[in-house]
Amino acid sequence: MPTQKLKRTLGLAECVFFGVGSILGAGIYALVGKVAGFGGNMIWLAFLIASVTALLSAFSYAEMSAAFPKAGGEYVYAKNALGKKAGIILGFIISLNGIISGATVSLGFAGYFTRLIELPLLAVAPGILVLVFLVNISGIRQSSIINIIFTVIETGGLLFVIYAAFPDLGKVDYLELPPSGFNGVLAAAALSYFAYLGFEEIVKLAEETKKPEKNIPKALFIASAIVMVVYTLVAICAVSAIPWQELSESDSPLADIVSNRFGKTGALVIVIIALFSTSNTILSNMMGSSRVILSMAKEVSFMKWFSWVWASRQTPVPALLLILLVTSAFSLIGKIETVALIANFSIFITFLLVNTSVIVLRITNKNLKRPFRIPGNIKNIPVISVCAILLTLLLTAYTIYGLLNT
Repeated sequence: MPTQKLKRTLGLAECVFFGVGSILGAGIYALVGKVAGFGGNMIWLAFLIASVTALLSAFSYAEMSAAFPKAGGEYVYAKNALGKKAGIILGFIISLNGIISGATVSLGFAGYFTRLIELPLLAVAPGILVLVFLVNISGIRQSSIINIIFTVIETGGLLFVIYAAFPDLGKVDYLELPPSGFNGVLAAAALSYFAYLGFEEIVKLAEETKKPEKNIPKALFIASAIVMVVYTLVAICAVSAIPWQELSESDSPLADIVSNRFGKTGALVIVIIALFSTSNTILSNMMGSSRVILSMAKEVSFMKWFSWVWASRQTPVPALLLILLVTSAFSLIGKIETVALIANFSIFITFLLVNTSVIVLRITNKNLKRPFRIPGNIKNIPVISVCAILLTLLLTAYTIYGLLNT
């Protein structure tokens, strides 16, 4: 079956919007309450730990994406550093992560939607997945425009939440440990890490980005910095406006925060924005994962059918259809924090392998052209990548802790 090449149509601004939009969606809108259940008033520190861990890995993504500006992202990096078999395994893990993440976000969407219209949660979640699938097959340019619009809306919603909770700042002890002590904070950081998933999706658009060796690394850092600031502020405001015990029981926590100050009308605004936000994250997840499957299908014989691209729309329809079906199945688990923690396992493995790939290539391929090079090295080994590996291993352990305590 003949394959089609993707066209370079995206600039730096569009990549930044894609990254911010992908990150800002489900995590903060749907999981902030569940994170508070672990971290209590120190939820802000949990989000900060998670953001630092993500930012450290972003450096490795930046070096790899500049050296290998391909749509397959992590699959390409692992294949070049660790061999084709390792790349294929990682490719499947990445695809699975996108699928489980999409399922998590669809449950977040359903949690807010059912506040507007009383429908079964497990009916709404697959419904939004089908709608986003239809948007994705319409084409990358159309998907990018929708992504930008939704990103502006969801960012505005988070700023509205900060404004609504601002008068309550300082009313609680932000250094008070949760009942489970610092273990709770680290468990909260592990769960909140799901809220940062999405920055790595930027690299999967490398074949559709102009000057990817420059624009992809820039977009990674800009998107990560923006989200770090916004998330920390929202986390502080959340426990200031509503006791963490109440937040942990809510399926629409940010709507509850706004409702405290602006009543039902304010809550309705946030619910609608949350629907845009979670939809946007599903859009980004589905788009990014389909590009990984597409890249693998071009090289793995039993996946050839998924290498087909709809020429007029420049979209990998078979890959998108596969993601739709499996994501819908995972959404039937129904419990958002459980699905999020499962998703974290796959992303932690991915980040460990990407950081390892940077180190391996520094040793085995010193002459590789690296338009972006991670600063701070000891004998050519990037200290930042080593720190990213250690922090990721720590959060992986606390993901297990979180699963045992949900």
